[in-house]
Amino acid sequence: MAKISKTNRPSVIKDLKSNDEAFALKAIEKIKKGGDASYINDVLEALSATTEIGIESAISQLLFDLKDKEAVEELVNQLSNPAFADIRVLILSACWQSGIDLNHRLADFVTVATIGSYMECLEVLTVVENWEAINDQEMLENETIRLKAFLSESDTPENDEMIFSIVEELEKFVVQ
Repeated sequence: MAKISKTNRPSVIKDLKSNDEAFALKAIEKIKKGGDASYINDVLEALSATTEIGIESAISQLLFDLKDKEAVEELVNQLSNPAFADIRVLILSACWQSGIDLNHRLADFVTVATIGSYMECLEVLTVVENWEAINDQEMLENETIRLKAFLSESDTPENDEMIFSIVEELEKFVVQ
């Protein structure tokens, strides 16, 4: 797998962000073959900006196929980026589809669940359901408390059932 050289990076990014489907699809293929975590922000910017279904579909598939831990960690980092609020459901979906254990990022997912839409809560639930364990019991306890406090003061009844389901999933990870 040949890395994209530093000299080629600007042209790959330019093509990725063009709304010309042919150029964008070639750039996506190059990133798929030789990209790394440093491309995540550019890929998300392109996804957020595109109006072309073919480009959106190709970028979504690229994200869903990520198996690089650093790249998926960068996806989690971008969950709080307001510029990507419109594609947060897709970012969350890519997180669980990667199969990479992100239980150490529980606080980030809880934050999304407490500020997000119903679909974002559903995706957070799916992320949590795919974990086998949560190693940091103190973090688990703190985040469970945070979700319960959110529920007690919630003004988003449409999300409450989903948040409650997330709490139930988290309680399964408590080590007695």
